[in-house]
Amino acid sequence: MIGLIKNLLLVLAVISAAFGLGIGYSYWQQTTQNEQQFEHCEQLQEGKCTWNLAKQQWQLSLPSNNLPAMLVQTIELISSESNPPPLLLTLQGKDMYMGEVSVNLSPEENGHYQAELLLPICNTGKMRWRAEIISLDSERPLALSFEVDSQ
Repeated sequence: MIGLIKNLLLVLAVISAAFGLGIGYSYWQQTTQNEQQFEHCEQLQEGKCTWNLAKQQWQLSLPSNNLPAMLVQTIELISSESNPPPLLLTLQGKDMYMGEVSVNLSPEENGHYQAELLLPICNTGKMRWRAEIISLDSERPLALSFEVDSQ
């Protein structure tokens, strides 16, 4: 009976440790992401935005400032960097939380990225999204952001 209790306590300790590590890792990821300083594009101009960062220029092209929901839209990003890193584009609703939409952006030739994006329908009809573009290469950090509407 005592052996059974010891085994049960050991199992509970292992489960508690795993749970604690999971919470700690999640907290660490959030604080690491929050520490990034994003270069924010204040306003899209006809679906375009440009960032100038230390000898690099990044230019985003969307079909418009207002993307229709549930229709595939093409996103283009061009870098003046000769060997740009792989990127991750993440969109999250500002008006309400609707989950995250994430798209991997892999560089093609001449610093050109292209991907397709599908935004979900919001039950209020109109949605404001905050988009963040981050580098997946820790050796070459990049953090860009912009906002876009959908209907």
